[in-house]
Amino acid sequence: MLRTLCYLLLLAVVFLTACNKDQQKSAAVLEAEAYLERQGYTPISMVEEDSLFFTKQDLTDPAYAPIWQVQPFDSTQYIDKELASVELIVQNHPLELLYNSKQTRTIVYLHQNKVIGGWSFPVSSSEALVGNVYSLDGKTVEEVEQEELSPN
Repeated sequence: MLRTLCYLLLLAVVFLTACNKDQQKSAAVLEAEAYLERQGYTPISMVEEDSLFFTKQDLTDPAYAPIWQVQPFDSTQYIDKELASVELIVQNHPLELLYNSKQTRTIVYLHQNKVIGGWSFPVSSSEALVGNVYSLDGKTVEEVEQEELSPN
């Protein structure tokens, strides 16, 4: 009887901890997850939440240029502003078909808890970022540039 009671108590603690999980997430994480779900992706896990202060030098830094080139926004409008960065692993992303992978890593950028852009890359066994950087929805720099040139 005591063993059963302890087991039930343990189950209740695990259940309450799982239910409380969303309450511990920041507003930026919740918004990033909701945005990705609206795009048809399934968030699997959060990797990291961070903030970055975007400077003019970031635009000219060759290490970051590919990231800024796939953004759907004019990067200069966020110079000297703090952005939130939420890194999530998702499923059902277009890169999974392209790379025959089961998951995609996304980095969502938010300003004042509103999604403004981000980027993505396929999850590989090495977990290293090698090759192209893609927009949040899996487009190349060329595809993003072509969309900008196309009339709406």
